[in-house]
Amino acid sequence: MVETNNTRQAAWIALGSLFSFGFGIVSSMILSRYFDKADYGTYKQVLYVYNTLLTVFTLGLPKAFSYFLPRVKISQAKSLIKKITNLFFILGFLFSTLLFLFSSQIASFLKNPDLVLALRIFAIVPFLMLPTMGLEGILATYKKTKFMAIYTIVTRMVMLLCVAIPVMVFGVGYIGAILGFVIASFVSFILALNFKYFPVKRQGNEKCNITNIEIFKFSLPLLYASLWGTIIASSDQFFISRYFGNEIFAEFSNGFMELPFVGMLTGACATVLSPIFARMNHEKLDPQSEIFPIWASVFKKTAMLIYPLIAYCWVFADTVMIVMYGQQYENSYIYFRIKLIANFFTLIVYAPLIINIGKVKFYSNVHMFGAIVLVCLEYLSIRTVDSPYTIAGISLICLLGRIYCMLSLVAKFFNLKIYQLFPVKLIALILLPSTIFLFIIHYILINVLDMNDITVFLISSFLYIVSYSIYAFCIKLDYLSLIKPLRMHRLA
Repeated sequence: MVETNNTRQAAWIALGSLFSFGFGIVSSMILSRYFDKADYGTYKQVLYVYNTLLTVFTLGLPKAFSYFLPRVKISQAKSLIKKITNLFFILGFLFSTLLFLFSSQIASFLKNPDLVLALRIFAIVPFLMLPTMGLEGILATYKKTKFMAIYTIVTRMVMLLCVAIPVMVFGVGYIGAILGFVIASFVSFILALNFKYFPVKRQGNEKCNITNIEIFKFSLPLLYASLWGTIIASSDQFFISRYFGNEIFAEFSNGFMELPFVGMLTGACATVLSPIFARMNHEKLDPQSEIFPIWASVFKKTAMLIYPLIAYCWVFADTVMIVMYGQQYENSYIYFRIKLIANFFTLIVYAPLIINIGKVKFYSNVHMFGAIVLVCLEYLSIRTVDSPYTIAGISLICLLGRIYCMLSLVAKFFNLKIYQLFPVKLIALILLPSTIFLFIIHYILINVLDMNDITVFLISSFLYIVSYSIYAFCIKLDYLSLIKPLRMHRLA
């Protein structure tokens, strides 16, 4: 029953993420087609600057909600939420001020003078968006994740209406799109502040015993990991943006992305599992008998859902990129294929476990050494090979190295070998036949029949869904177990 409830909670978050992905893809498809590569690259650079600095200014605080709320009385929850949210207001103000005052320096650093005005208009966004951070941790702690789905769907719909639609209908440029982003951020700000206090609005106002010192004692090690994580996340984008120009950066931005469904599911699982692991570790439960079954079950279900999709996208990467962004972004498929290899391993939700068993320092150190190695190798590649594809390849190798280090700790915690963390038989049953069948379809539709990309996408998707469904039924892959908890919830 507990696992069923956890599945439902994760499903609500995943549903919200699905709509977020859908609206995000539609927005990118519109902007890619209505902006030239230079303007689209500038717009993406604004978001790159924001996302790079965002991790620094959040100070690791979003995870504090799911860590501390399970440890305090419900009557103190409102006070704790208010205390952390007030910190976000201060940090958001500092972030916005920095973005406005140093827009010229940032534009010079990235060698794009158009960024000056764009960043100054965008500067208010951090003040609006930082106080929204941590909402999912609050709602997951109190089993209210369906409200997270509502929030995500509404805010992403507003974002689409404010950013992409004006570009398509009224022909506004990237400055107009950024103004739309500001308006959508204000709507998100208002909704998030209401949803943050919704689960505890009738639970009393007792003063929280958790001090700011305790909060920062937990969050600052995460900040250090986040700082190194920021360097890791921004390194490829920086080198490509600075050394290869706006147009190559636009191709890279569209292609070198994690398959959205991966982030959607792993993010949902991480959100739900984090307070569970925090509570279990606080109660000193046996790792192998009590915690590992939950962890393994989540990985198995995620693999069943995502691995077939990754296999399809890898084989038909060129078709997917053209259908999504247009013929001018065909080269993005190379970056997309490189990133998809990483997705086979990023399904594993290890961060909530490592953080909530108190191994934050190890988590931080892995990111620190990983960042140093990554930057050195990518800089070396610029001086020698000088290829954006090499940058992407180095990024992949370094990511796999960091994952291996994390899984070594997880295996040690569960007293298992690393390979025992993986459902090897299940993975083989999914990937081997899928990949063979997809290559056959790809060869026939493209090399033999020479069909156009949209037709290839539609026919290949249909054939793959039908054939994989029949195959899964024949070998008794239990996909019904994934939707059964949702059906039970609906009947109840």
